[in-house]
Amino acid sequence: MLTLNEICAVLGCSKPAASLLKNGKYDRNGDLVKRYQALMEAMDKGRETPLDQICIECPRQNCEGCRVAELRG
Repeated sequence: MLTLNEICAVLGCSKPAASLLKNGKYDRNGDLVKRYQALMEAMDKGRETPLDQICIECPRQNCEGCRVAELRG
């Protein structure tokens, strides 16, 4: 789950707006709700991607300094 600061940084919105978005209570017109939904969808896709698939696509020659390799243990 993203923090309010992370949502603010990515979407360029205020902390109160990020809080409303996160809680599904943002009711102003504009595309901010759509951008938040797109961000959440992208985050979900990232979580669903198997780590092996990420490694197959990686251009590195070795896993040194790779966060995915660190997470895999």
